Amino acid sequence: MMRCLLLTITCCLILSGCERAPEASQQMDNYLERVGRVLDAPWTRFDSQSLSQYRLPSRRDRLLPVAEQRLGMLELLVESRRCQTLQQSVSQRNSSLGKVMPWSHRLAADGELIQALDDCIEVLHDDPSREALLVDLQNIAATKRDELPAVFWNALNASSEFEYYLRFAADPLPVSSTALTDQAALDALQQLTAIGQALPGVLPPPRAELQSHFQALQRSERSSELIHSLARLTHTLEQVTAMLGSERAQKLCPLGKPTQRSQILLNVFVTFYAGEIQPYLAQVQRLGQPWQQSLAELAQVQAIPAVTEHYLRALAGAEESLWERYQQQLNAHSTAWQDVLGQCQLRPGQPGWNNRVTDA
Repeated sequence: MMRCLLLTITCCLILSGCERAPEASQQMDNYLERVGRVLDAPWTRFDSQSLSQYRLPSRRDRLLPVAEQRLGMLELLVESRRCQTLQQSVSQRNSSLGKVMPWSHRLAADGELIQALDDCIEVLHDDPSREALLVDLQNIAATKRDELPAVFWNALNASSEFEYYLRFAADPLPVSSTALTDQAALDALQQLTAIGQALPGVLPPPRAELQSHFQALQRSERSSELIHSLARLTHTLEQVTAMLGSERAQKLCPLGKPTQRSQILLNVFVTFYAGEIQPYLAQVQRLGQPWQQSLAELAQVQAIPAVTEHYLRALAGAEESLWERYQQQLNAHSTAWQDVLGQCQLRPGQPGWNNRVTDA
């Protein structure tokens, strides 16, 4: 019995220790290793701990202060008997559940309350005996409307769905022969951005509509995998670009003609860069462009907390962001390959390249 138990534990440990890395990670490490071997150049593996720099700031730091407004409910209800919808809205807000509703529910509830206040004001506006009440209702409506942008951001920042969408995954995007998509989540993010941009002139939609947007973010795996892929690819491209720019690489073809080592490097370019890495880069670019644009637009919505804005710009901003550094490394990497192959007459269109194609 004990022997079987020990054998089972040993097998589990062996299997867990031999768990294969995701295919994308293997391809990037293999690419690094092969270029490093040809050029006899040092390189470092991607450190997954570096992903922690893309962790969302704490929820507490991302929430905005919103004053708790006491409406003088009993008096309001007594004087507002002609405004049944307002009575119901106020009663719900005053209930035990209403006092602890999540911010995403409160955003919808505040929209409903403001609409009920506006409707009641319209009903009472020509009643001289209700002038004092009318002023109170107008003040409450104005205050609640002014708070909507802050409530919107609290609805996002306090939601587990938004946090799930922007977390970094343990693995990068998968290698796939078909296009990866995340359209439902992107549509939801764009809809939420449009809601925030329209406030306070346009009231937020009902709870069910808001919840459908949040749930779409919760169902997305691609955003978190994309963050991982961008960080890992940026590291990989940067490492290989440095090797291609090394002194050893610059002396690969001293006479300006192909050498045996340069032919081996060309094979790495064709087989592993063009054959594996480039298709993955194209996949990341297709998925990443609308993701970056959506986050950049969200970061421009009014009343955004400073820490949230800083975080979104660190991911997708125009300067020094994860996305921008990746774009810079893409360009630098392409240039580095052209330079190294060009000096050896091995760039596409040059004699060495044409001879290689003919020989093949």
